[in-house]
Order: sequence, then C-alpha cells, then structure tokens
Amino acid sequence: MARIPRRRLSLIWLALVAVFALVAASCGDDDGASGGETTEAPAVADDTAPEPAEPEEMDEPEPAEPEEMDEPEPAEPEEMDEPEPAEPEEMDEPEPVDAAEPFQVAYLSASSANTWLLSSRLEMEAVAAASNVEITEFDAQFDPGLQTTQFQDVIASGTYDGVILVALTGIAMAPDIAAALEAGMEVVILNQVVGEDYSTSEPQVPGVSANVMAAPFVNGRRLGELTVQACADMDPCEVVYIYGIKGLPIDDAARAGLDEVIAGHPAITIVAEGEGQYLGPEGGINATQDILQVAPDFDVLVGADQSVQGAEIVLADEGKLDQVRLVGWGGSVPAIEGIAAGRWFGGVFGAPGDEGRIAMEAMVSAFTGGPDFGGVDPLADLPDNGLVTADNVHLFTPQWDG
Repeated sequence: MARIPRRRLSLIWLALVAVFALVAASCGDDDGASGGETTEAPAVADDTAPEPAEPEEMDEPEPAEPEEMDEPEPAEPEEMDEPEPAEPEEMDEPEPVDAAEPFQVAYLSASSANTWLLSSRLEMEAVAAASNVEITEFDAQFDPGLQTTQFQDVIASGTYDGVILVALTGIAMAPDIAAALEAGMEVVILNQVVGEDYSTSEPQVPGVSANVMAAPFVNGRRLGELTVQACADMDPCEVVYIYGIKGLPIDDAARAGLDEVIAGHPAITIVAEGEGQYLGPEGGINATQDILQVAPDFDVLVGADQSVQGAEIVLADEGKLDQVRLVGWGGSVPAIEGIAAGRWFGGVFGAPGDEGRIAMEAMVSAFTGGPDFGGVDPLADLPDNGLVTADNVHLFTPQWDG
C-alpha cells in the first residue's frame, strides 16, 4: 500500500484538531447554558500515524481424518410368540328351507284289483316319487256310475292338481274332463279311449295332456291276425271268444277289430262267447265251464290273458288242452311262459308298466311347463307289431303277472 507523506499527515491532523476544538466549544456553550462543567480539550496525539498491521497468514487446518466407526453388530431378532389361532366363531345353522309342496294327482282307476292296472300304478308311483308328486287312488270297481261320482268329487274338492283317468264310459266322461280342465287341473287318459274313434291313440277331448294306450280296435285286429294264423290249417275252424266285460267300450272295440279281420276268412266261425271280468283266472274258469255246456268241441279260444289262464286249467282237467289253441291278449308272465312252452299258440303283447310310466311322465311334463305328450301307443315299436308266437317269444319281456 502506498505511504502518505509525513508533511501531509501533519496538516491533516492540524485540521482535525481545529474541528475538534470547534465542536468542543460548541458543546461547552451548551453545557454553560445548562450550568454544566467545562470539558477539557483532548490532548493532541502524536502526528505520526501508526502503520496498519499486515494480516497474519493463517495456516490452513489439516482435514481431520474421519474416526473409524465400529460397525454395529446386527441385533438378534427377538423371539415372538406365535399367536394362537383364533377359534372359529360358531355360526348358527341356517334354518331348513321348506321344500316345495308336492303336486297332488288323483288316479281314477277302473279297478284296484285288476293286475294289469296294478302294474301301471307301480310304475306311476316310481315316477311320482322322483318328481315331487303324491298319488291318491280312487277304485271304481268297474262301476261306471261310481267312477263318475268319484271324478266329480275330485273336481269339487279343489285338492288335486291333476287327474289320471282310466275311463269306464268312454265319451260319456268328456263333460267331467272339461270341468276338470276348467278348474285348472291337468288330465291324462290311461289305457282307454275317450271319444268316438277307437282306432287311434290320439286325445279326442281338447286340452288333455296325453292319451296313453294301444287303441282297442287296433289290438282287436292284432287278435284277428293271430286267430287267422291259429286257424290256418283248419277248415272249418270253430272259435270261442271270451270278453273281459261285454259292453265295455274297449272290449266292444277289440271284438270289432277281430271281426273285421276274420270276416275275410269264411272257414272261421265264432261258436260261443263268455265274459271273464278281468279279475284273474277264476273268471276264465267260470266262463269256460259255461261254454263247454253249449260248445263241447272247438278249435281256438281267444281272450284276455287272465281268462285264458282259467280256460287252460279247465281244458287240462277235461283232457281237451291238446285240441285247443289258446290266443291271449296282454303279454303277461303266464302268457309268455305258455307260448315259450308250446301250451299257448300266441298272444298280443301288452305293456301296462310302460303305459303307467309314460302317463305319469306326461303329467309331470304338464306340471312343469313341458310339452304335451299327445297320443302314445307303447306297442308301436314292438317286433312283429306286438304279435307274440313261438318264433319270436324270446324278444318279449312281460311287464305284469296276469
């Protein structure tokens, strides 16, 4: 730094002293005015100004080496007690949901004692048990008037959702069927025709869900065909015919079918008639005994299986069994066994079990919004149109005991 000349410094200091003196005088006047003491003037300093000290050089501190830190040892994890599993809360068991109410079906049977219809009922019950359906059977005992009363009571009760009907009076049941349908019931016809046409299985009353049966006129024709076969090597050929119940529409239609077929065979003649009542061999026994009183000799006997069983017993007792060819209608156990053994000439097969099963299946379909079954002939797909002989008997399995 450049030095200031001493002479100039002296002049500067003198100027400063003068200035201080003026200031001091001014202050003294103030103090006099206020009555204070006079302040002495400061001594004049040496005119030699001290040289400013040069700044000392500072040693830069050496950077401190970082202290070595001991790495902390990892802490051992504290052992935690495993929590005990919480016991599941007990849940209240849900209350059982009420099952749907079963459908109620009235089964209007022609006869509870009839073994054919018993087979049908057993199959109906099997389907009903698997389909939430309860069956109540009404036994008409082959009494048309009683069946009409039962039908009308069923409708009036308001208890039943459906009716399975084995009609004893054919078309005469149509008004009661219409009343049942009007009451909101489903109707299935089993084993019988309700209408004017006995040659079809189709329902003939509007609104019926199904009609399950082999049309009786068609079955009568089948009987006629077997009769022709049985008489093939005989001329003349005298035939005995045993009705189930003469005057019953199904029986009259079957006889009409047989008559139509044999009408083209002049050698064949019906020489006597009987009535077996569809109640087992006893009816056939009584009918055959009566027939033998008026026609002791004949060549062929035709009738329902139950009647033919009874006839076989009587003819065997009379020593005439080898002289008479037996033709049954029903395909029962005795019929199939008799044909296989050669004691019976043949028979028209029957499927009462299939009829009952199909009838209840049709009813369940109606209850659950399924299709109507319409007309169902359970024999439609049988071998040889359902005609059983020694040649094909092995193809048939009986569905009822006869």
